[in-house]
Amino acid sequence: MAGHRIDIHHHFYPPDLKDVLGGGPTRDWTVQSSLDEMDANEFASVALSASSIPTAWWRHDDDWLRKTVRRFNEFGAEMVKDRPDRFALFAFLSMRDVDGSLAEIEYVFDTLGADGVGIATSFGDKWPGDGEFAPIFDELDRRGALVYVHPTVPFCCEGLLGVSSSLVEYPFDTARAILSLLLGGTFIRCRNIRFVFCHAGGVLPALTGRIEWGTARIEGFPALTPDGYRAELARLHFDTATSANPIALGALRAVVPVSQILFGSDFPYGRIGPTLAGLDHCGLTKAERAAVERGNALRLVPRLGAG
Repeated sequence: MAGHRIDIHHHFYPPDLKDVLGGGPTRDWTVQSSLDEMDANEFASVALSASSIPTAWWRHDDDWLRKTVRRFNEFGAEMVKDRPDRFALFAFLSMRDVDGSLAEIEYVFDTLGADGVGIATSFGDKWPGDGEFAPIFDELDRRGALVYVHPTVPFCCEGLLGVSSSLVEYPFDTARAILSLLLGGTFIRCRNIRFVFCHAGGVLPALTGRIEWGTARIEGFPALTPDGYRAELARLHFDTATSANPIALGALRAVVPVSQILFGSDFPYGRIGPTLAGLDHCGLTKAERAAVERGNALRLVPRLGAG
């Protein structure tokens, strides 16, 4: 049965694109499996987004990217159309193709009615704060869009350590993406965008002291952070996916208020139940737990509470 909770980090897959997403849990995913997972854990609704984009995607040409992204977004929009009470959509942007991304922004918001957009932490050999992507963020800022940022692996770091990239590289690329947007001036220029980052910000919270120490030497840094570095972090939002434990969430809570933390499961890679159970050990008050599980998401996407 439907409940009260909201999952901000929940993946979906057009059936004909599962093979280009690297396999794994994607092969067994269905719309019904998402609904069953939600019902079993008293979740009212979820925000659908693309999962980790394989690095190989950035080696395709722009035409392939445009077709693949469009297929993703139209499938997600159909899910929302069929069950508007249970699903919202963060439509995917490839970013690397600037003209195609601008056209996709217009299409997903004005035609598909998306609730936000999702991007990767990097695009092969570039990160989102690169000046090349300024026109995309300027348009998203004009629309006051929600931008959901999910980790991937850049060209530089493929196959390191001989273990799954998700184990180490995803948290580091999340930190790179945030610093890229900060140092590139996107955060200070695009104040109307609401950013959400996965996995409690990856390694970034643990690097807070080091970054504050190092950026003190950067000329012009105060102009990028008029109220200080930590104030800039406190404007961002973060989810609990793979991070519902006292260590990861404790580090995040040391630098941002609970108002900026959203429940995220990473389904089907992560499960909702263990994430909920993990929050039991994170020292949240009843009011804070309610904010993480529902209230904070409603401030960003009010429609998620319509059901």
